[in-house]
Amino acid sequence: MRVLILGGTVFLGRHVVEQALERGDDVTVFTRGVHPVPATVDHRVGDRAGDVSALDDGEWDLVVDTSGYEATHVGRLAERLAGRVGHYVFVSSCNVYPAWPEEVVDEDSPVWETGDDYGPQKAASERALEAALPGRVSSVRAGLICGPHDNVFRLPWWVRRIAAGGRVPAPGAPGNPVQLIDARDLAAWMLDLRVPGAFNGTSPPGRQTFGEVLEAARAASGSDAEFVWIPDERLHELEVEPWMELPLWLPAAAFPGTWTVGTERAHAAGLRCRPVAETVADVWAWLRDGGESELDEWRSEHRPPPMPEERERALLGTVPSDRA
Repeated sequence: MRVLILGGTVFLGRHVVEQALERGDDVTVFTRGVHPVPATVDHRVGDRAGDVSALDDGEWDLVVDTSGYEATHVGRLAERLAGRVGHYVFVSSCNVYPAWPEEVVDEDSPVWETGDDYGPQKAASERALEAALPGRVSSVRAGLICGPHDNVFRLPWWVRRIAAGGRVPAPGAPGNPVQLIDARDLAAWMLDLRVPGAFNGTSPPGRQTFGEVLEAARAASGSDAEFVWIPDERLHELEVEPWMELPLWLPAAAFPGTWTVGTERAHAAGLRCRPVAETVADVWAWLRDGGESELDEWRSEHRPPPMPEERERALLGTVPSDRA
């Protein structure tokens, strides 16, 4: 199969490239040339916001677009490729839903119709693709993607901290749900996906809990970490910044839809998710072997910083020790 991958050098796209090559596909990668690509791919260099002439020749059975963020650029390139590609898989986001994460959403929930922010632009990109390639587009509205080479570093943040051991501030309660998707599972599924429409690309709701994720990190790293579970109300009183100070945490009462995204259509179309313990163990192996050193400044603004020791001590000092 001839596959064109837009992006494909850092995290999700990297896994798409690797899996396509493992399957024996004929792989073309279109990037800005900032990061290296495997020598066995046809590397076309350009920028969808500017010069896309590198894609003026070639035909492909499948396009997997991991790097489209602005609807004008997404639509312009799709129009240019329309007569030379078969099916188009676009990596969108659950941020296309204006009600999320304050409300529970599924794959038929309304999406943004206007706006210039990330979510509205992803929704507009989906519409631009469908206009250029009617009936040939799968929009994969990804959830929290994790796994080795995770440059946004939310799950790795927890794995690294737990591996260091000691008392660890844990947000909420161990039974609270999370909803993660391994980049490798998403990549494999997208390479097979030929069903048009919109799909929420994440694990089924209720599949994983925060406690299970942290326990998996403790087991994988062999650490002596002690989890100190701090209720949402107390974290609010302490003015803990959701998502950045304690990654993956949003107050459940205010954001009940965060980890309860409906995924029925995606799983009916073949999406399968490995156990979260396997993902966590592989993230630990990547970190242990120096994976963090491969990260550069790309998207570093989204990367949660380590919690300062004095801040961690302040949080831990408000709750008695209670080993999980």
